Amino acid sequence: MCCSGLMYKMIKKMIEKIRGIINDKGGMGKFIRYVFVGGSAVIVDFAVFEIILLILGKDNTVTILSHAIKPEKIANTAAVIIGFIYSFILNRTWAFKSKSNAVRQIILMIILLAINTFISNEAISFMGRVLNIPFTLAKPIMQVAVAVWNYFIYDKIIYRS
Repeated sequence: MCCSGLMYKMIKKMIEKIRGIINDKGGMGKFIRYVFVGGSAVIVDFAVFEIILLILGKDNTVTILSHAIKPEKIANTAAVIIGFIYSFILNRTWAFKSKSNAVRQIILMIILLAINTFISNEAISFMGRVLNIPFTLAKPIMQVAVAVWNYFIYDKIIYRS
């Protein structure tokens, strides 16, 4: 009885400490929430990428407005846009708990989205077609790279207090 009561109190105190860290507006709590949002956004992004690439076929070229476009670029663009919407909503409201001007943040996020999409499209295509790295490996490599630089951009520029 004594040991189980002590164990219960220790677990309860640990849970309260973790909850306090996660709910903290700055510091470690913000980072943990960002990692959670980012991790779940990666799953959404990757799933959309794989589904679209499966539908289009990785060896086909898609013609849009007289332009031949590689399927991995279409799949990645769609995945990044859907991941962007998901990520923006959760990062703004929960991870960074931002109350700043939403219009400014959306504009900055769209600019960042365009830059991230261009860089990741080119890098994924290069890794897959030149370095012969499977697209299913190239995509997560780029997701990690984008997540790293995005944290600093979000924290210092987009969602700054």
